[in-house]
Amino acid sequence: MNKNAIALPSLKGNTKLPVILNHQELKELFAAPMLLKQRVVLRLIYSAGLRGQEVINLKISDIDFERRTIHIRQSKYKKDRVVPLAESMTVGLKKYLKAENPHIRLFNGKEPDGRYSVRGLSWVMRENLKKTSITKDVNLHSLRHAYATHWSRV
Repeated sequence: MNKNAIALPSLKGNTKLPVILNHQELKELFAAPMLLKQRVVLRLIYSAGLRGQEVINLKISDIDFERRTIHIRQSKYKKDRVVPLAESMTVGLKKYLKAENPHIRLFNGKEPDGRYSVRGLSWVMRENLKKTSITKDVNLHSLRHAYATHWSRV
């Protein structure tokens, strides 16, 4: 070891596996919201494996119904990516767009720039979980973990 080197303690990583909702629990969660917007946003997060920050930054123009893709712009590490848009989501999204008529952002919210906030999305998740029989300790990001787990088995 170099005599000028500084010995730093190693960081302990979190070794707990994420809690995953099963298909029946997801069905129950997606049926809980009374508002179409809340149903669509929760289902979209799960069906495309999106992060909260990614979904609030989505613009209507990022959805390509013909190619069935979603363009995620400047996400984690400032990278763009394209993810598949599930066929089952196209109907719900089109219904939502017709009913809500958002202008630029896919999901309008109360932020100064018109966006939904991640905090607002987390509230939607928490409030709708209360309407279900789900007792697992899950949060908004758990939908992304569920997506990764369920789709890795296909």
